[in-house]
Amino acid sequence: MPVNLRDLLTEGGVKDTSRLKLLRTIMARPGTQAYLSRRSGLSQGTVSDAVRDLEAIGYVHSDKDGRSKAVTIARTTGAAVGIELGFRYAAVVARRVEQSYDDAQVKLCSAGAAMGAGRWVEEVARAVRDAVTELEEEEIAAIGLGVPRVVDPQTGELAPPFMPPWAEGENPAEMLADELRSGSGPTFVAPRVVLDNDANVAAYAESIYGFENAVTLIGIKASTGIGAGIVIDGKIFRGARGTAGEIGHIVVDPRGRFCSCGGRGCLETVIGADALVEQARTVLGHRRMESPQDLEELVRMASRGNLACERVLREAATTLGFAIGNLCNILNPNVVVLSGAFGRAEATRFTLEPCDEAIRRSAMRAATDERLTVSATKIPHPAAHGALVVALDGTSYRSAAGRGRRR
Repeated sequence: MPVNLRDLLTEGGVKDTSRLKLLRTIMARPGTQAYLSRRSGLSQGTVSDAVRDLEAIGYVHSDKDGRSKAVTIARTTGAAVGIELGFRYAAVVARRVEQSYDDAQVKLCSAGAAMGAGRWVEEVARAVRDAVTELEEEEIAAIGLGVPRVVDPQTGELAPPFMPPWAEGENPAEMLADELRSGSGPTFVAPRVVLDNDANVAAYAESIYGFENAVTLIGIKASTGIGAGIVIDGKIFRGARGTAGEIGHIVVDPRGRFCSCGGRGCLETVIGADALVEQARTVLGHRRMESPQDLEELVRMASRGNLACERVLREAATTLGFAIGNLCNILNPNVVVLSGAFGRAEATRFTLEPCDEAIRRSAMRAATDERLTVSATKIPHPAAHGALVVALDGTSYRSAAGRGRRR
């Protein structure tokens, strides 16, 4: 009989703390006991004992993998869901936790946060239901939402300054949860939608599925906004109020344009999507030539040989690289991963090399020697996959009398 995902996420007593932590680690990605020890922070002895106990009750399976023992989750019921909510689009992934991340059901939405809650909430909820239905599951047992705004790690809610498209008091996670509870289709049984910053969860996915041996990883999400997620020893570093990694609001020109954060001359006002599209349209419009309407179109035009669009992207990547180089001096990462519009395959021919060169020109040699890897993401929709794992980390069900371990 399959195990219900809610049972795997049920809080036990102190005795079960290490088991629950280990289960969450395996649900993100199975592996050898040595890997699970490193990833969870539990000692190898604790992992060995917990695996033995969990295997006895049918929650995990283990098999010899050479000298090591590979541990996987048993067959389950119930879906885990992750959502990347961008300004102009959204991506939804859903899987059973014994499945690999690249076996997840994926749904894309043309509605993003900038189009208003009246549109994105309904369309994202529909995409969630469709993905879970195609998974042939009846319950949404864990769900995470990555958004391009600061999220307070203490409250799990948006933190000030409250910038468009949200106002003070609004909570996109609660909006989505209410819609999922009211609609038909798979039952929303999760206690809440777990909210986090999109750059944080994208970097988290990179550290799990792309660069598992990185001690310090910086994930750069560059699209409409510019953000950095920081993962140290397998844990997201958020700072006291969640603003760690907000490089889009580093001031690069004190006399520059005003920013939605209330600042002036922020990096985002120079190389964010709106600024880049405006730069290209200024040049091309004066010559009465075709002009891009958004960043994706700008990238397509560069790919077709438009030299102005190509130059805009290359210079933006160089500017971004200088900002990342300063971050490298502070954090000394093993890996820098570029995602968002700048990190997609069609854009990296223009963005990756100039960004890498600028990082190495601006940071100290010790921070950018041959041990530093600068790469574009190889994970489709990393923020959605990271939001799913953050949901598994942050979803708990209380023990209930009469609930069995099996369904």
